[in-house]
Amino acid sequence: MNKMYKVMTSAALAGVLVGGGAGAITSKSGDAAAAKAPEVQNIAAQKTEKTAGITQNGITLKVSKAVHDGNYIHISLQRSGKGLVGGMTEREFDEKTEKEIVEKGAIKDIQVLINGKNTYDLGGGSMDKRPDMRWGPGSTPDTAIIHLSDPSWLGGEQYSFPDKFKLTAKITLEGVSKPYTFDLSMQKSADKATALKPNVTKKTGKLTVTLSKMNLTSTSSRVQLIVKGLEKGKSSDISYEFWDDQGSELDILSGRGSDENNKAGDMYHDFVLSPLGKNAKSIIVKAFKPEYAEDGATSGAYKLDADGNIVKSYVKELEMKVKVK
Repeated sequence: MNKMYKVMTSAALAGVLVGGGAGAITSKSGDAAAAKAPEVQNIAAQKTEKTAGITQNGITLKVSKAVHDGNYIHISLQRSGKGLVGGMTEREFDEKTEKEIVEKGAIKDIQVLINGKNTYDLGGGSMDKRPDMRWGPGSTPDTAIIHLSDPSWLGGEQYSFPDKFKLTAKITLEGVSKPYTFDLSMQKSADKATALKPNVTKKTGKLTVTLSKMNLTSTSSRVQLIVKGLEKGKSSDISYEFWDDQGSELDILSGRGSDENNKAGDMYHDFVLSPLGKNAKSIIVKAFKPEYAEDGATSGAYKLDADGNIVKSYVKELEMKVKVK
């Protein structure tokens, strides 16, 4: 089975592009001290206040937040400078040259190292065994976010982030020859997580889906789904969304799946979601099949409603509701 398609299946409907350093998340000015900052900054990673940044070619970049909550790692970036055009993550495709146009100050590349080792090389370098990294826009054009999740929920005994480690982020911006290098001392949050193993299974036809485990923190929710009964060599046409009992949909921060890490060929899905609200008492998993614009099609453009949302056919037999408190 094509590995890139498997990874994309879980995330694409949430508006997420995946691809390591080239991945992107599509969701919903430097002072005098920053100008004198050394090329490498050592930052207390759990602090959420703004930190001193690095200035190169008139563009200052800083890490404003870096958190390791046990489910994933979140890093917020902020830039400032003169003559910047467009957002940090914006790019356009020139059909004539068939090349991307990246404006000054936009992100060209991101590399992340954990204890000195590139995330691409961890787990032997296999996409199904290495950490997943994605980056995308923040709340303003001059901000961006990086998300990383480990493959420990993709079946078998896979690499997991240590509770404490050194993370090095190398960010290359257009118009700046050298990458901005930040050394972050990551420490897993002391925030007590709620770990659940509901093992709820639902079935439709030959397909069974098990909500195997969840890990809930104040900053994110993590859900593992195990799918059995798929035809060998083929992926499922079913996608998932997540709600709480208060009627709020949880954002998918990252989502990927693999059938490579177990002999039975079962599909393990790992979703990192936004945190549950304080009043939420249950989490609801809804399965659906997206409808395609062309009648009878099994691939291609999705059918959209009047508001531009994907038209979905829900699979009620696979809906699951689990109490979290």
